[in-house]
Amino acid sequence: MKIVKAGVVAILISLLGMSCTPNGEEGSKALVKQASVPNMKPANEVKLETVEPAYWWAGMKNETVLLMIHGKNIATSEVQIKEDGIGIESVDTQDNPNYLFLNLNIANAKAGKYPITFKAGAKELTYEFELKPRNKGTKAQGLTSKDVMYLIMPDRFANGNPDNDSQADLTQKANRKDRDGRHGGDIAGVTSKLDYLNDLGVTTVWLTPFLENNQPDWSYHGYAITDFYKADGRHGTNAEYKNMVDEAHKRDMKVVMDLVFNHIGNGHDWMKDLPAKDWIHEWKEFTKTNYKGEALSDPNASDFDKKIMTDGWFDGHMPDLNQGNPYLAKYLMQASVWWIEYAGIDGIRMDTYPYNKKEMMSEWVSYVLSEYPDFYIVGETWLPGATWESYWKAGGNNRDGFVSTLKSVSDFPVWDALNRTWRNNWSITEVYKTLTEDFLYDDANQNKIFLDNHDVDRAFGVFNKNIPNMKLATSFLLTTRGIPQIFYGTEILMGKGGHHGDLREDFPGGWAGDKRDAFTEAGRTKKENDYFNYMRSILQWRRTSKAIAEGKLKHWVPFNEVYAYARYTDSETVFVILNNNKDEQTFNTERFSEVLKGDAKGKDILTGKSVTIGSEFTIPGKTAMIIDLSK
Repeated sequence: MKIVKAGVVAILISLLGMSCTPNGEEGSKALVKQASVPNMKPANEVKLETVEPAYWWAGMKNETVLLMIHGKNIATSEVQIKEDGIGIESVDTQDNPNYLFLNLNIANAKAGKYPITFKAGAKELTYEFELKPRNKGTKAQGLTSKDVMYLIMPDRFANGNPDNDSQADLTQKANRKDRDGRHGGDIAGVTSKLDYLNDLGVTTVWLTPFLENNQPDWSYHGYAITDFYKADGRHGTNAEYKNMVDEAHKRDMKVVMDLVFNHIGNGHDWMKDLPAKDWIHEWKEFTKTNYKGEALSDPNASDFDKKIMTDGWFDGHMPDLNQGNPYLAKYLMQASVWWIEYAGIDGIRMDTYPYNKKEMMSEWVSYVLSEYPDFYIVGETWLPGATWESYWKAGGNNRDGFVSTLKSVSDFPVWDALNRTWRNNWSITEVYKTLTEDFLYDDANQNKIFLDNHDVDRAFGVFNKNIPNMKLATSFLLTTRGIPQIFYGTEILMGKGGHHGDLREDFPGGWAGDKRDAFTEAGRTKKENDYFNYMRSILQWRRTSKAIAEGKLKHWVPFNEVYAYARYTDSETVFVILNNNKDEQTFNTERFSEVLKGDAKGKDILTGKSVTIGSEFTIPGKTAMIIDLSK
């Protein structure tokens, strides 16, 4: 038997003895139902309200698990575990008597139930903590250059279950007329469209956060989490999310989860009873971040600027978490592992990555990879150039001694170069120059690349609704180095921008009664189908291309707005030519002799026609050619 007293002073506590087990379906916050005794008024009442995580798994590589236990005066109780197999390493408290942190050693524990008793005087509360057998199904596959992510804002994609659109216990109700409101899209809707996505050719589904956001406004986007262990009821249930992952895996597709460690929503229960005074960054008056991530790698930056960047709040309704508190840090790290093991996800996209305590984030990445070595983690690193992006990427040589363990960053420099080229009608040399900075990265093939996402204007609108330019950019995105990401609706030329609620518009056909169903060929216009089929042909082909999945990149300085590059392995070569000139261009091919031997023969995967590249070659204006020389 292990008995540990929590708290400094033992006091007399009146409790009703009872046994507590996790309730609800399968979430990992156990809500403990408290019984009451008529006319019983203890001098110091103790309650056991929540345990997080509610359960864990036996056989994990990390030998400890930290339980955060919440309840009135719970820190004044003694903790006992009578079963062998689990050891109590420590019982810790902060400055709030309503929280207790129980650090358990599970190195030798087998799957089973382990009663934990909280004792006060002669009375007891017992919580039945369970270690489950590990999930043996498909999980944590990771992503490579072979993959293509499809980014979905679930509230705006498809409504698979109209009955969950509004929930009695969640503040904001559904209203499709409000561009900032909830529209009803959900996990069931995404699951129902997996065949559509598989046919399109994407390999990976990334949903913006689906966890509970019990906020009065803007709750649809998911980035103000109010429960790290529970799906937002308007999106569905934990079980529905797990089912979606399972269904994706059945189709040889993968799933990336979106998480936020930097901040929470001010509707989180923590804000009613903070676990510790330093749980969040508090200021004498409201202080917003300066959004200047460049300051964190700047050797000349002021401490003031760096503190505002990391400790300032992202927005007024988003309290900034202090990952410097070791109990909060462990809580967040465990929550991510809980979702990997429970749902079997293959990757995590971490929001606002540089805004967190950077040392803790590197520790988190290592913690996850110690359990799941192939797991994919990409950080949102919205910075203006590769110089700053590379600071956050593993393998760098940072002068300040910071060692990052993050292998994949969000390649905003490439996005910006595409914008300069096809929004501002600058030279395609902008794209070339950006890739010449790849020497700053340990492995640029792991970078996430994109034309647009949920935070920026849609590419089709940015490119002035010019379809030839859109096709050129798409051809580049899907054949250059990196892991491409497509924003939902880009494949049908959705092109709004400006207000976030507009660029995150509903996918037509995702709701019963929509005027058209763009998930079907019949529901798309001729122009939409033309672009859809263009993208689909590349996506379906790249699934089979070893040169794209594993190949190196070699490119040549653009000449007369013609940019050429090759993706190649020892056995396969793909040669790509992008003519950004409005006129047809004929050029000598001698300078490409490193990859083109003699009269190179191949197949243009966009037209299906055989192609021979002789000493001279002609390409029409505003045209991309993707020539598979292995065919």
